Amino acid sequence: MFKKNTLFIVGAGASTELDLPLGSVLAKRISAKMDIRFERGFEPVGLGDLNLFNLITRNRQQYANEFQQAGWLIRDGILLSRSIDDFLDLHRKDQRVKLYGKAAIVQCILEAERASKLYFDRNKGVSFTPAKLSDTWLVKFMQMLSPGIPKENAREIFEKVGFIVFNYDRCIEYFLLNALQTIYGIREQEAQSIIDDLDIVHPYGVIDPSVQFGATSANWVQLADGIKTYTEQIGAGEVTSRIAAMIHRADHIVFLGFAYHDQNMLLLQPPKQLSASKTIFGTAFAMSDADVLVTGRQIDSWFAGGHAQTYRKGMINIENKLKSGELFDHYGKSLTGG
Repeated sequence: MFKKNTLFIVGAGASTELDLPLGSVLAKRISAKMDIRFERGFEPVGLGDLNLFNLITRNRQQYANEFQQAGWLIRDGILLSRSIDDFLDLHRKDQRVKLYGKAAIVQCILEAERASKLYFDRNKGVSFTPAKLSDTWLVKFMQMLSPGIPKENAREIFEKVGFIVFNYDRCIEYFLLNALQTIYGIREQEAQSIIDDLDIVHPYGVIDPSVQFGATSANWVQLADGIKTYTEQIGAGEVTSRIAAMIHRADHIVFLGFAYHDQNMLLLQPPKQLSASKTIFGTAFAMSDADVLVTGRQIDSWFAGGHAQTYRKGMINIENKLKSGELFDHYGKSLTGG
């Protein structure tokens, strides 16, 4: 169990352990979907996703050409951006680019969920299999979370943990839903009620939880409303206030698969300086030592007495040789509070 209030800040790198794509791979997949071209006005010759194009133009036929042009802009321009998030933020005032891009995000994430290690099809007699996930950070997190919390106290299991998740997928919630049922032998409804008490925020939105994990059919355009750009979210006072409260409440802050992009760090930056007693752990796999130092200094500036030219060694532990699952192995006692 976690003895101290522990906040996990999760990025796309953490989901790669489950075979979900990094932002750069997601951008390439979205780019490919936008290659919508026709000959003689109606014969498709492009390699794009006609199902998505037809859905987005179904009640907007008069704007079909404009959406095709928006798709081409996304197709080519997204490959020059770090992520789909960055690209959509550049075109924050173009409603067609935003709608088309967000719908593509939803479609790609559902496809990625279905192709992930976490997906299983009950209709085909397949059940949740923890063995498939044994090397992932989610299993190692669960192994630290449950000791000392017997079944009769299962509702208390998330009292000391919270999540800020920068991903659009539902992997954390879906894993925990099934893990709780498996480890405690409880029904789905009871497990879901426990998860409802978990403090979890998706700053850029998330696919509606009523949609089946890895669903093959959904109204991607309608679900696009759940996806937010950086500019939309930085102005959402309720979300930013909640993030600030979670960061201030935490004794330990753990970054998993997080890329420390400036816009995300700005979203996380607390409005008031933090207590110097907080401990930071984080992965920065394959990041250079120089960039780790820059990142550490940036985080240090959040603390009382800290500034952007120092690095609080021992209190800020950013590891560029460890992936998310390995961080739990390396800092097991430290993360749980001894």
